[in-house]
Amino acid sequence: MHTRYRNLILMAIFIALAVAVGQDPFPNLELVSATIFLSGMVLGARRGLIVGAVAMFLFSSFNAYGPAAPPLLIAQMLSMMLVGVTGGIMLNVFGARVPPAWLLGITGFALTFVYDLLTTLSAIVIVKTGVPGFLTTVATGFYFFLLHQISNTIIFAFLLPVLLRRLRQLPVLQAGLPPAKTLPRHDLQPSMSLEAGRDS
Repeated sequence: MHTRYRNLILMAIFIALAVAVGQDPFPNLELVSATIFLSGMVLGARRGLIVGAVAMFLFSSFNAYGPAAPPLLIAQMLSMMLVGVTGGIMLNVFGARVPPAWLLGITGFALTFVYDLLTTLSAIVIVKTGVPGFLTTVATGFYFFLLHQISNTIIFAFLLPVLLRRLRQLPVLQAGLPPAKTLPRHDLQPSMSLEAGRDS
């Protein structure tokens, strides 16, 4: 398969998967961030950014509870674009290796904190409550923010390494990994001629 078409298909799959897992019925337990982060680790930072932007635009614009207000939509898209780019940075740093669980956990916590912060700040623009309203929102929603960050930390630290190993075993994804190094033919000639001499 041509690399360009392969990447487009994989991007479409990750976008569809991110929108689908966003429909889970459990509040503050979400797999969208992990899915978009995986797209960056598989496809690179640029494509991870696109996956994050498109997936969050589709999810928030056609949500069953109604479309998000523009400031909230922008905050969500920016957050998920950052998630995809961070996955791509991890790919550049670690290559075919799986990052350590502790680093993935810290990354998940930080990215979730940024998401919650930006989406909460967007409420100031939407409702025009100012700083007092922002602080009230943080105080009343602290338990949910904390639950969201802890759950994503666990998902990133324990689920992502397993998923990444499984994904990289798929032939369509192995095609994008660096090929294994093999010895040049001339390096094999001396041993082959030596064996021939022994046989004679």
